[in-house]
Amino acid sequence: MNKYKDLISDFDQAKRNFGYLTSFNLSRGTEIEGFQTSLQITLAPSTLDYDEQLLITFTGVKDLEVGQLTGLICWLYLDITDISKDQLEDIRFKVVEYENDIFSLYCSQIAFEIIG
Repeated sequence: MNKYKDLISDFDQAKRNFGYLTSFNLSRGTEIEGFQTSLQITLAPSTLDYDEQLLITFTGVKDLEVGQLTGLICWLYLDITDISKDQLEDIRFKVVEYENDIFSLYCSQIAFEIIG
């Protein structure tokens, strides 16, 4: 396995218990940071329990498509694909929420941690 596939495997393991969207935050970095776009989402294990959440940061976001977020109360199913071999400039991952078409994107980095 390569490091990107290892990251995806680790993510899938961590995400297993988290799926309810509690925040969706898009930001753009400064000129010094190359105006890099990041998307940060948090997922909770249920609609009643926000004690622990999974914080996921997608950095170097390109081609973000966002579906309907208003009134959304459902489990998110994320599919992350390693596309680093496609040799797209600074793009390593394709991310798709495939069950509800909530969002899809391409990005250069993915980081995640359990908070709370």
